[in-house]
Amino acid sequence: MPRPRKTAAANAQSSAAGERPSPVTENYLLSLYKMWEDGEVPTLTQLTEALRQLPPTEGLGTSVPSVAGMLRRMQKQGLVEIGGDKRIRLTNRGQTEGENIARRHRLAEWLVVDLLGMELHEAHIEAHQLEHGMSEALESKLMERLGNPTRSPFGWPIPGSGADVASAGAVTLDNADDGQAYVVDRVPEEDPELLKFLGGAQLVPERHITLVEAMPYLGVMRVETEVEEISIGYNVARQIVVRPPETDSTSG
Repeated sequence: MPRPRKTAAANAQSSAAGERPSPVTENYLLSLYKMWEDGEVPTLTQLTEALRQLPPTEGLGTSVPSVAGMLRRMQKQGLVEIGGDKRIRLTNRGQTEGENIARRHRLAEWLVVDLLGMELHEAHIEAHQLEHGMSEALESKLMERLGNPTRSPFGWPIPGSGADVASAGAVTLDNADDGQAYVVDRVPEEDPELLKFLGGAQLVPERHITLVEAMPYLGVMRVETEVEEISIGYNVARQIVVRPPETDSTSG
């Protein structure tokens, strides 16, 4: 996926590159960066919907006018540009800042899951509390203590680790083949209740599953995990990425 071009606004702001964005700005950058990873170039309405999925503890105003006002400030800071198609794109500086907050967020998720023993459905919310205060020194120490992970507990790549967004041969679960074995590559992280269900069934990254039967006419599929057989809807299956068992998750 190509990086955005460097704009005049980004060049003008290069002297401020050492200044850390505000927590609110970091939340916007993280949402835009994740949408970029998914190949999305969002409109104002789409970004607003994405921001509404963030934990309430972040205290964001998510009305369309408030989001539009924040985007205007980010334009002046050289972080985003809005084209004639009304779609929002990260500038070169915005991309770099987005990578920085995504890396801290995903390391914070590992911190609470691996070092503190919290459940996966709690990790995303707690990581939002921790990411804004993480220094570069702490980030470096955390990477070392965690063994330099390449992906978050949810399967998303940690920027700078060399991992690509998509593993080789990866497909969304709704496009998987009946009777085939897979390894879970990536799961959504925004819905705690869904994550609680997926965690209980062990339908989480690096676990093996088999698609027993797809029933698109009913809108559900049967999946055998390492602990049980479950039924899930296609609306959930579209959000889960799986890969062939022999595929290395660091490849793309």
